[in-house]
Amino acid sequence: MDAEKRKAIDLFYHPRTVALVGVSRSAGFGHGLPRFLIDLGWGDRIYPVNPKVDEIEGIRAYPSIRDVPVDIDLACIMVPARFVEGVLKECIAKGVKAVIVMTAGFAEVGPEGKKMQDSLTRLVREAGIRMVGPNCIGIVDVPNGFGTTEILLKDIQPGNISMVAQSGVFGNILLDGAPAQEVRIAKVATIGNRADLDETDFLAYYGDDPDTGVIVLYMESIRRGRDFLETAREVSRKKPVLAYLGGQTEAGRMATSSHTGSMAGFGRLDKDVLRQAGVWIAADPVELFETAKVFSLCPLPRGKRVLTVTASGSLGVMAADRIVEEGLGFAELSPSGLSALREKAPAWMNLANPLDVGPSGLFRAAMDVAFQDPGVDAVIAFPVIPWTVIAPVLHGDPAAAGEMFVDGTLLEKAMREKPVILSVPGHPEWREACSRSLFPGAPILPTPQAAAGALGALYRYARWREKGTG
Repeated sequence: MDAEKRKAIDLFYHPRTVALVGVSRSAGFGHGLPRFLIDLGWGDRIYPVNPKVDEIEGIRAYPSIRDVPVDIDLACIMVPARFVEGVLKECIAKGVKAVIVMTAGFAEVGPEGKKMQDSLTRLVREAGIRMVGPNCIGIVDVPNGFGTTEILLKDIQPGNISMVAQSGVFGNILLDGAPAQEVRIAKVATIGNRADLDETDFLAYYGDDPDTGVIVLYMESIRRGRDFLETAREVSRKKPVLAYLGGQTEAGRMATSSHTGSMAGFGRLDKDVLRQAGVWIAADPVELFETAKVFSLCPLPRGKRVLTVTASGSLGVMAADRIVEEGLGFAELSPSGLSALREKAPAWMNLANPLDVGPSGLFRAAMDVAFQDPGVDAVIAFPVIPWTVIAPVLHGDPAAAGEMFVDGTLLEKAMREKPVILSVPGHPEWREACSRSLFPGAPILPTPQAAAGALGALYRYARWREKGTG
């Protein structure tokens, strides 16, 4: 990405001043945005614009953006569609450098709306400024503590996953669910109808962004196909690009037209071409974010030899089936690793892969071997135990509970060298304990199949990076 465009997109994430044009005190779209930004510490940098009120949330409101007494970096426009063009012209005259048009009612509603949207595009292109939208909720920057939509930002832990969503509210919903999935976010761009900046622009921006390590896309079509594929191929060599594609059926394609004015959708050939450019495609949004979590926390595997450690044989079987489907292999423990376990193992314990320790109390010993064995490229673990057994220990001595399952020092070292992925079915308090204290930094996925599927995606991306092709 050229320096000029990067500087222009930077303004959306790091504005010095923000005008909220059309925001009101009554219930409606964006009415909570002033309080949201005040709570984030932006109260001295926001300027409400509404000719019908004198103040909003204790901050002076101005009748027009022309009346704001300071230069404005970013304007968020929330007026009805028929007034947007006039407001945009005022922003251009004011010297505003970046604009988010949140208002709906443009290309997604038909030819007349498309005509109005095209006028907005011409205006910003002629003025040399950049626009996100229309029909979107704008952007979020978790490390910078800034956003143009009311989300529970305090609940979202900063991370290295950045997202582009060809949507508005859906992007907000995904963010609302991020804490429950333990997904850690860096930046978000909801681009709506993409009248100016589009998915290719933000993909290139995230490719060079130091806060971003994993890129997630929700797309209903691709506007500049060749440019996007070239950008995806270039960015994927540095960072993983994961996508969920809407509009994969005729019904879905018809729905995208009335949602964001998109017409293309995605067929089998489209998906094959995207995969060749390094883009991994999820089956659904849950898989998208669970896999992104694995990419954000795990190193790339050196090979495909997987060791499964479990206290439940059934979970090992489920994982084994998906491991085969993903084209992964099964690790064989080294003689030294087998010997270390054989000295402690009861006669009934089968030292195979999956490594089922059952009620032997050897889960930690098995994990120690898995972490240190050079013949193991990745570990999938199921630290499961009946709640009635572990609850008294966990409530009485949490450290002792942890020592039953993992050596924290070895885990930390292993996580720098090989993927370690967990699945913890059972009591939610036990899962939370595993996440918060017992296995800190290791991704926890909901099922054995999800864990093996995410590992398969990680392995294939590592091989793609090696070859530079699909």
